[in-house]
Parts: sequence; structure tokens; C-alpha cells
Amino acid sequence: MSLRVITAFVALLVFVPQLPGSVCASTETVDDKPGVAVRFETSDGIFLDARLFEPAERAEVQGAIVFVHEPFRSKRDWAYMAERLARKGFYSLTFDLRGHGTSLLRGDEELDREIFMEADWADTRLDLLAAVAFLKEHSKLPAEKLHVAGADLGGSLALQHAVKDETVASVAMLSPGLGYDGLNVLGLGKELERPLLLVFSTEDGYSRKSAQVIAEEAAGPVHVEMYYGVGHGAKMLTREPTLETLLISWFLGTIITSEGRRLEDAGKPNIVEKTIDKALDTDAEKRRLEEQRKEAASSGEEAVGEQEERKRWKNSD
Repeated sequence: MSLRVITAFVALLVFVPQLPGSVCASTETVDDKPGVAVRFETSDGIFLDARLFEPAERAEVQGAIVFVHEPFRSKRDWAYMAERLARKGFYSLTFDLRGHGTSLLRGDEELDREIFMEADWADTRLDLLAAVAFLKEHSKLPAEKLHVAGADLGGSLALQHAVKDETVASVAMLSPGLGYDGLNVLGLGKELERPLLLVFSTEDGYSRKSAQVIAEEAAGPVHVEMYYGVGHGAKMLTREPTLETLLISWFLGTIITSEGRRLEDAGKPNIVEKTIDKALDTDAEKRRLEEQRKEAASSGEEAVGEQEERKRWKNSD
């Protein structure tokens, strides 16, 4: 048997075709990336590549977390955090949104995030829906043990999903925005009675104002955390060591308020005292942002000021 035939035979042995609608989980052996490579399909036929992190062998199982990256990034943004939380007893899942990383095909169609329109970004909610369904099925945990976290647009998707899925235990938003890529979350906080974490860096003006508006609207317990000079989105994780500790405490449910009580026992805190914009008129800010969103929608431009913020942080280290 020739070397070429042997090579082809071996390739047939290691290649397992993916059937439509199925989920494939296998240990990654061709690289040193953390987690297990898994794949699942959205309701509109896109296969998403993901990494699954299972609880450490001796850790008590605490729950499950789905992490959502921001636009023009990938699942790698959350890999380290997912790995850390797996050591603490969480099933954690990171995945590439459609058109990002290696989630690039719908049948024979190649998805290009560079030409996404608002409708394409809106459809990313189907990606999170598939990710949540996968992790619920894999972990076999009670639905109310699952948390969702995201950065930038990923945070908007997390909030949007949690409002519709009442079993989600909590939501964490890094660098939140009221209108990223046309995903308007203005008013959604009123429908969320579960714990909400909002994290931003003070020089990130759009996220700072958005966080205050969302926090003021929120119906449930809120924790707002400010940092200084650490940028935007998941990049804050590499610049602010205490953010990692904060997220671990958040998902473990051990966040303590200034009054010395656990967040879920404290009700909604006074957000004005926790932000630097004590004089910000949140009602006026909501009206201004909503007007900007409407104007942007009618002109086909990006909404509510995030374009300038994105340019500012896109190429930062």
C-alpha cells in the first residue's frame, strides 16, 4: 500500500462528518488551547465553533456561564476567564459569533462581519440562543443556574436574552451600550428583576452614560463597578487585575454591597452614589440617546454615538 493511500485512509479515520442540527464535542488534540472544542448549529443553519470548560474534578459544581465576545473579536477574549471559573466549579462556554473567528459558514455562504448590516447583528441573538441551549443540555443543571456575560455588543445580547429567558440567573455587561450596532436595549432593564452587573472604565464616555441609564432603569439588584484608564470591553481583563476577582465573586454570588449585605439581599442600590456623574439627568440622557437612535436609523448610520467610541478603542492594546 502506497504512502499516499495510507495517509488518505488515516484521514478518513479521524474525520467525522457533522450532520445538520447535531452537536459535536471532542477533545482538542492539534493545539494547546484550553477547553474542549465543540460545535453547535443555530436555528438559521450556521455552525458555531466554541470551547467548553468543565468544572475542575474536585470542585463543587456551582453553575454554568455563557460568555459573549464583542464585534470584530473572538471567543479567545473570554478563554482565560472561562478557564478560571471552571476551576471554581462552573461549566463555562465561549463561542465565536457568526462571521467571527471560525464561525464563518452558512451552508456554502461565507459570512463576512465587515459587511454586516443591522439585521445581521440582530440575528446574532440566535447565536446566543443556540449557545445557551447547548450549555443547558450539556451541563444538565437546573436552568436557573445559568448566567450570561458579554462585552460591548455581547453585553447587549446577554441582557436581551435574559429579559426573554426568565431562567437566567444573572447578567454581566462589560462596557455596556444602549445602541451598539442597532441593538437597542433602552428600557430592557425595567423587565429584568434578576441581578445585573455593569462594568466600565470612566474615560469610556459612551459606556459610562449607558451604564448609568441601564442601572437607573433596572428592576432588580444592580452592582456598578468603575475602573480608571483600563479601556473598553474584555481588554479590561488584562489591564485591571481586580476585575477577574470581581467576576468570580459575581458568579459565586458573594458580591457585598457598601452596606455589608449580599447583593441579592440588598435590593436595588443607589446608583447615583456609585457613578461619577452625580449630576447626570438620566431622563434627559435617555431622551437624547433615543433621538440619536431614531436619527441614525432614518439615515442608515450607526446609532447613539458608539461609532466614535469603537474607533477610539479598536486598535488599543
